[in-house]
Amino acid sequence: MASKRSIWSKNFILLMAGDALLFMVYNMQVPVLPLYGKSLGMSASQIGLFVGAIMFAAMVVRLFSDRLLHYFKKKTLLIAGVLLYLAASVCYPLFTAFAPLIAFRLLNGIGHGLGTTYFATAAADELPLNRMGEGIGYFGISSMFSASIAPLVALPIAQKISFNAFFLTCILILILAMGMLAFIKPKVKPVVATKKTRLAGIQKDFLPQSLLIFCLGLIQSGVLSYIALFAEIRHVHGTAWFFFTAAIVGVALRPIVGNLFDQRGPFFVLLPSVIGLIISFILICTLHSQWQLILAGVFFGAADGAIFPTVQSWVLKAAGKERRESATGQFLNCYDFGMGIGAYLLGKVIDISNYATMFQVILYFTIAYLFFTLFYARRKA
Repeated sequence: MASKRSIWSKNFILLMAGDALLFMVYNMQVPVLPLYGKSLGMSASQIGLFVGAIMFAAMVVRLFSDRLLHYFKKKTLLIAGVLLYLAASVCYPLFTAFAPLIAFRLLNGIGHGLGTTYFATAAADELPLNRMGEGIGYFGISSMFSASIAPLVALPIAQKISFNAFFLTCILILILAMGMLAFIKPKVKPVVATKKTRLAGIQKDFLPQSLLIFCLGLIQSGVLSYIALFAEIRHVHGTAWFFFTAAIVGVALRPIVGNLFDQRGPFFVLLPSVIGLIISFILICTLHSQWQLILAGVFFGAADGAIFPTVQSWVLKAAGKERRESATGQFLNCYDFGMGIGAYLLGKVIDISNYATMFQVILYFTIAYLFFTLFYARRKA
């Protein structure tokens, strides 16, 4: 029976492992690249553009998410994504000028777009529909686990050894991810292209969920791009522990969140999660000690570990198997657009004011986000 079907197939486990390694590199770059940009003399808005450029390239790639499957297997596209990630990581330490670094970040974004789209949908293909929320929750644990250890690995290497050593570590992890992909045996064969094939556009069925995840991306961009620099200005140490704590809490909540979504729907997950997000920004805005930073990480991780997989499962369940790639592409594009534009615009806020003001802006926006979540998720509960 479908209810008894195990979610732990060989392919699913390998996809989890490969996704974890790819996201580990991403989460290693998140706290380090702003420091690298600052060391090269970039302004706050330039740092935001440098960090966020990956998201814009990923968005463009996802517009072709359905069409690419008419010509290539998912495994081929995943390998291409990891290779592009690898090429960018090799090039970052070779150049110091802003323009080529942006170009390599865009190249990185193409790989990011391929990887995040097809790892997620390939994993979804392995899951029974009635256990989709649970399965996606467990799948998300892989990326959350890698996020938990990534800053603990990345920041000490970059700050105590060198940025070159940091990029070398990224390269080695990506080579290991390639090894995981080699053992995956895809089930789905590429389909024959037809004249009706077109680019993935905006799907109104998933627009409210897409707006919810866009806002989450914008909110998160300020923390991920600037928390290390803000803590440095406030003379608070332990940024790596903020990321570690956030990720561990997120990992712990994922299975619970998946089951709660399957049984009660999105509203019962999203409401307390956004409240936790507000609490985390109150703590960040008044930051003065390491314990406060770590406590903010607890609330931030709880919110992130609940909101993202809940909205993702909501979209995947509504889409059905035939629209899974395009729905996932739209979902991730909206998240990445929020992350990308948020990092740049919030950098502009810092340029004309300061880091404290920027985090206050995010706090007010998050309060508005709570009312939007209440309005839509309650209607669908």
